[in-house]
Amino acid sequence: MKRLLLFKLIVLCLISTSACSNASSANAAASANTVTPETTTEPSAATEPKSETTPEPSTEPVESISFTTEGTYSLFGVMNEGSLVKSSELEMESNIVLEEGGAGSMSLDNDRIDITKWELTNDTVSITLSDGGQANAKVHDGILDLDLHGDGSMILYYAQENADISGYKFLTLEEVKQKQANKE
Repeated sequence: MKRLLLFKLIVLCLISTSACSNASSANAAASANTVTPETTTEPSAATEPKSETTPEPSTEPVESISFTTEGTYSLFGVMNEGSLVKSSELEMESNIVLEEGGAGSMSLDNDRIDITKWELTNDTVSITLSDGGQANAKVHDGILDLDLHGDGSMILYYAQENADISGYKFLTLEEVKQKQANKE
């Protein structure tokens, strides 16, 4: 089962990498045009030029949400070679369920594997799968950063319901292709 999950992820990486390496020179030339992300702040009445500084956080009280390690986490992003893409753009669905008592399950698309043991040490969840595979994930504010290979080269980001993922900066697949073309 672990091999099947890894195979799917490797195929996904190969598809992304080959698509990036096949980018035409026209795409490389087009990548010189930069796209500025939309902001959610209201424009000020002043006619000052826009500054590139980070806006001040809101001073309004925000309801605090408390998360437990146990629960269901849904995949929301995949980072490979420093590029973070939304899982929905990759057409991937995955969940990790950490049950009370140290068991659970992990699914990728329609494949499921049991988690025979998980344990929390400081901010790291160590996961052991029924096929003997192991992985570690950093846990913070209802989010798991699962280091798939253990070397930081591919990280799967999972979130519990209501976890704040607004601080993550995602690229589109087209932006990843342009980034790769610029490296060549």
